[in-house]
Amino acid sequence: MAERHFEEPLTETSSHLQPETGMRIAVLGATGRTGKQLLLQAQERGLQVSALARRPENLGELRDHVVAVEGTVMDPSAVERAVSGCDAVLSVLGRRRDSPPDLLTMASVNMIAAMRKEGARRLVILTDTGVEDPSDRPTLTYRILRRLLKKVNAKLAQDSSAAALVTADSGVDWTLVRSPILTDGPRTGKYKVGAFARGMSLRVSRADVAEFMLSCVIDGRFIHERPVIGGGRPAKSFLSDVRSDL
Repeated sequence: MAERHFEEPLTETSSHLQPETGMRIAVLGATGRTGKQLLLQAQERGLQVSALARRPENLGELRDHVVAVEGTVMDPSAVERAVSGCDAVLSVLGRRRDSPPDLLTMASVNMIAAMRKEGARRLVILTDTGVEDPSDRPTLTYRILRRLLKKVNAKLAQDSSAAALVTADSGVDWTLVRSPILTDGPRTGKYKVGAFARGMSLRVSRADVAEFMLSCVIDGRFIHERPVIGGGRPAKSFLSDVRSDL
C-alpha cells in the first residue's frame, strides 16, 4: 500500500468512538502512564486486552481486567505469548536510563515477528517527534532545537529512528503516532493530528493519545502513516510549549 502524507493537521474528537466488543489487543508498555490509559479506555470499549509487563503486579487493579503476560519486550517468546490470539498490537514503550540502547528497535523486531506468526495485521506504535515524515513543515526554530535534542539524547533518537525504519519495512498495517510533550491531563477529545506544521501544539495528554491510538485500531485509520498528535490549543511557538514544562 502506498504511503499517504498529510497536507494539513486534522482536528479529531472522541465522538466517533463507540464500544467495540470481540476485538482483542496486545499492549506493550502497559504499566506506564500512557499504557494504563490504554488499558482503562480499552476496558470502557469492551476490548479484550493482553498486557505484557515485566512486573504484572504494577498493573494494580487493572490486572483484574486484562490477561497479564509476564516478560519483557526483549524476550521474543514473551512477546509472542502476549500477541497470541490478538487482532492488533499497541506499543507505548518508554526508555529508561538503564534500558538497552536498542530497546525500541528490538521491540519492533519482536512484535513484527510475533504478529507474522500469529497472523495479526494491525500495529500502532507511540514514538516521538524526532521521527520525521516528508510531509512535515517544521519552523526554523523547531528544526534547530530538534537537532540539539537529538545530540543531547542521541541514543533515544537513534533507537526511535531505527525502530521506525523496521516498522515501515515490516509489511504489516502499521501506524507511527508521533507524540510531543506528554502530560497527565484529562481526556478532552480535542486534539489535532497530521503533519507537523506551524501552530500545532506540542503538548497533549496521555489520555488523548490513548484515545487516538485506539481509534486507529478500531476504525482502521492512518495505515502506513506517521501522524503527529498535538493538543487542541495552538502553540504560539515551539519555545512557548517547551518553557511551560520547565
